[in-house]
Amino acid sequence: MKRLTSRIVRRVITDHANVEDVAVRARYGALEAWVSIVGNVVLFGIKLTLGLLINSMALIADSLHTLSDTGTSIVLLVGFRVAKKPGDREHPFGHQRMEPIAALVIAVLLLVAAFELLRSSVGRIVTPTVEMGRISWLVWLIVAGTVLAKECMARFARQLGRMSRSTVLLADFWHHRSDALSTLVVLLAFVALRLGWSWVDGLAGAAVALVVGYSGYIVARDAINPLLGERPSTELLETIKSAARQVSGVQGVHDVIVHRYGQLKLVSLHIEVSADEPVQKLHALSEEVEAVLEKHLGGSAVVHIDPIDRRHRRYQEINHAVTQAVATQPQIESFHELRVYDLQQQVHAEFDITLQSGLLADAATTIQQRLAEQLHKQLGDVQLAIKIDPKYAYTR
Repeated sequence: MKRLTSRIVRRVITDHANVEDVAVRARYGALEAWVSIVGNVVLFGIKLTLGLLINSMALIADSLHTLSDTGTSIVLLVGFRVAKKPGDREHPFGHQRMEPIAALVIAVLLLVAAFELLRSSVGRIVTPTVEMGRISWLVWLIVAGTVLAKECMARFARQLGRMSRSTVLLADFWHHRSDALSTLVVLLAFVALRLGWSWVDGLAGAAVALVVGYSGYIVARDAINPLLGERPSTELLETIKSAARQVSGVQGVHDVIVHRYGQLKLVSLHIEVSADEPVQKLHALSEEVEAVLEKHLGGSAVVHIDPIDRRHRRYQEINHAVTQAVATQPQIESFHELRVYDLQQQVHAEFDITLQSGLLADAATTIQQRLAEQLHKQLGDVQLAIKIDPKYAYTR
């Protein structure tokens, strides 16, 4: 299926490799949506007709599940069309977040469908109405064929989602996959009916509803994360740090913050540089780093300069003391941005610490105070300022 999907993509989608382009992503969405709409309408007609002929609640429920796939494909199609619209005065960052919004709509439709199917199926468990004699081998064969068709559609959507790195296409994959699994449940119900267990038809319908509900939960979870502001991937953080370090004069990178609006990335970060360089040169360096990051990410970057004076007479002493003290605190992952300078004949030292995730605010404050007390015993004449990195700024 991967090879077939790749061939179709190369023939149908212009500039298919440029998946950062919203117009190209919209073409991926349109391809998957139209294939799904046509395929699901055909399968819905087949399943509903058979379900009515044999009076099977499980098969009728499954046909409605397939029809809901058509509705979600339309949502998907509209979502991609809105997402490719450029930014305007009211939406300066563009409309690319419409992709996860469309996926969230799909999730809601799945959950509603699951509830309705479950309610209908419970009634069939109490009052079974399927006649096994009306289920011929031809019906079995046709239903089995719909399973194969839905699985092909699911893999087609998954491959398109992976190629375009689209959450909403992967959401539609889950929709197709849940439909294929629910039809398998229907076939199992047919087996039970042959054994004389007519109540299993309603039970199978309930099982279909649970499958649909679970797939709705998975889609909702994956759609909500980018809307709330999820953590940037380790790969993206490493790309940002590596790109910044390639610029001559950058001695360290920390406090990376990433905002995402679909494929648009807004990045801010701190870079450590030599305090011996003139201000004009450091400003030019920050702009060079911004240009490199924007080239790599295709978004916007803001760089903050942290001048570090490693030639200060007490820098090595203070750095050694801080390194040893941090090593005794297991909740501290690292420290960075150690700035040592003289102010009014007093030595000042400032640095940031990165704490383990999951610590409460009170615990973090306690660790900060404990570290400050420990260093004060060693560096009593040094004015210390210790800052805790916020959870949305990444150093490691």
